[in-house]
This record gives sequence, C-alpha cells and structure tokens, in this order.
Amino acid sequence: MDWNDVRYFAATYRAGSLTGASSTLKVSVQTVGRRIEALETATGSKLFVRHSGGYAATPDADALMAEAVKVEEAIAGFRSQASGRAETISGIVRLAAPETITTHLLLPAMAGLLAQYPELELEIITGIAPIGIARGEADLALRLVPPDHGDLTVRRVGTMRHGLFAGSGAIPDLAASKLVGWTDEHDLPASRWLHRLTGRSADLRFNHLEAHRSAIASGLGIGILPCFLGLGLSRLPCNLVMEEPLWLVGHAAVNISKRVRVVYDEIAVIIAANADLLMGERGLLEGP
Repeated sequence: MDWNDVRYFAATYRAGSLTGASSTLKVSVQTVGRRIEALETATGSKLFVRHSGGYAATPDADALMAEAVKVEEAIAGFRSQASGRAETISGIVRLAAPETITTHLLLPAMAGLLAQYPELELEIITGIAPIGIARGEADLALRLVPPDHGDLTVRRVGTMRHGLFAGSGAIPDLAASKLVGWTDEHDLPASRWLHRLTGRSADLRFNHLEAHRSAIASGLGIGILPCFLGLGLSRLPCNLVMEEPLWLVGHAAVNISKRVRVVYDEIAVIIAANADLLMGERGLLEGP
C-alpha cells in the first residue's frame, strides 16, 4: 500500500468530496480520484459511495481512517522530535489561532520575539475550524475547545469573556432591536447565548467576527462579542455569564522543539498580559 494514496484518502474522507481534497492537497481533482481508485484496488475495499453531494465514507473507510490517523500522528511526532534536536532558534513555527485574537492581541506583541530570533519564521492559520496538532497540520494551536486525543501538551492560558453590545451611546430596546449573530452552519456558544437572552434567532447573520462588530458599531443591531472587541461600543447589562477558556495546545513536552517552545511561551505571556482586556475589565463603555 502506498502511503501517498492514504494521504489522498484521508483528505477526501475529511472533506467529503474530491474537490475539497484537491483544494487541501493543492492537486487536481483527477489526481485525487486516481489515488482513491488505486487504494481501493490495493485494499480490495469500497471506501466511498459516490453521490451528487460528494463522497460518503463506507464502514471500511471508517476503519482505515482510524489507522491513518495513527500513522499521521506518528509521523508528526517524529518530525517534532527531529526538529527538537536543532540547537538554533530558526525555521518555521506554524500556529493556528482565532483570527480576531491573532489580529488584535498576538501580532501587535510579536515584534520583540521576532527581533530576538531573526531566523524564526511564523506561519499563522486562522479560522473557525480546528486544526489537528497531532496530525501535523500545525505546531501550536490557541483553541477554545481542548483536543480529546493525541500525545499533546494542553494548557489553559486564559479566559475570554463575552458581552452583549450595541453601538456607541445607544440605548436600545432589546425586544425591538434586530439581533446580530452567526450563520446557521456555525453552532457556537455565542449563538446559544443570544437565544437564551432573547428567545429568538439573529436577524443579521455573518460568518466572521469582524463583520459582527461592524454591524453592531454601525447601529444595525445588538449582538454578542468577545469583550476585547467591544472597545468603543456600549456594553449592555446582562445576567448571563458568557465565558470561554483559552487552551494552548502543542506536542508532548518531550517532543516540542526549541523554536516551538519559545513561541509557545511567548503566546502564554501575551495572553496573560491581556487577561483584563479578555475579561472585559479594561476600557469598555458601560451602557445603561
């Protein structure tokens, strides 16, 4: 069995389509299709059922995927151990983190680290979908949900509080105001909190937090934001505690490389230094 065929299989399994797998692997759809056919021939198994909406995994595919994940984690661990033997702080560190935290908190505080280690390179992956550290998709991740498997180091580095916000100086009637929230495909705590507070769904829906903030700041509606994004807005009274932990995830401590360790430690320091901002205790305008 060719390991490359298994890579193509795993990407198709996760994406649910050849198109999604080709985008992930940066190859043509035809190449992915040929690799899947080759793997099915080699294993003598039907791995996917083709239909108009994509590729549905069979029970054989589920079993193969469980083994593929183990191989991915083993390869990622070996790479991490090999890089840990390097003496200099140089090379790429791949970090997965929420975009707004990256933009507003991490990047403004990174200058000192990069000046201290001029050969260090950062590759930052933002988005809502979780990135697999154990699978080698990143070296570190700042996450709102801890991973449930893998040989990983998981550390709670902070807490992010959310608030109910309106435009600056606004005195809104919550029952009559339009609500700003997430699109339906995102089942996030903020959506559940908004429904608990108001008993209804959002009228204006977005898939990006900066769009939420822009809509609220423009007076288009009321919505829930992380408190550090509420600067300049009016925070409305709310008796519901809306908090999420921040988890810093990396490979197991014995496997982590020196360059990854310095970035890991720096992120922990940055989050700790902004604890009051993340908890909404610095610089917010309190509404009536």
